[in-house]
Amino acid sequence: MSPSVALYFWREKGMSMDKVLSHTGFKRLADLHEELIYDLLAQEWAEDDMRMTPEQREHEELVEATWEEFGDYIREFVPPDEYDQEVERLLPLIKKTRQIIAAGRSKKFRESVKRRQLN
Repeated sequence: MSPSVALYFWREKGMSMDKVLSHTGFKRLADLHEELIYDLLAQEWAEDDMRMTPEQREHEELVEATWEEFGDYIREFVPPDEYDQEVERLLPLIKKTRQIIAAGRSKKFRESVKRRQLN
């Protein structure tokens, strides 16, 4: 039983807290509440993702890729209040890198490399 359903049965149907906890597998009400908060946040994030335009989604992916590639550098050398500026500054590098990789994977490029190797 999900935390939201369990709390509904507790609040609306009068189920005892012991039964609610036993049906959900939690030992404490605080743990159940934390899980409910997490579920609500995850639902909100999912809804936000669904409302994103393709451009916004691509930007988010690029920001994620920037943090994966340069996260250690940013944390070590950039003050926290300048993280956003540094990520925006590095975004074109990530875009170009992705374009180069995509071009390298294109069929025409692979064929031209094979021809050069044969000659």
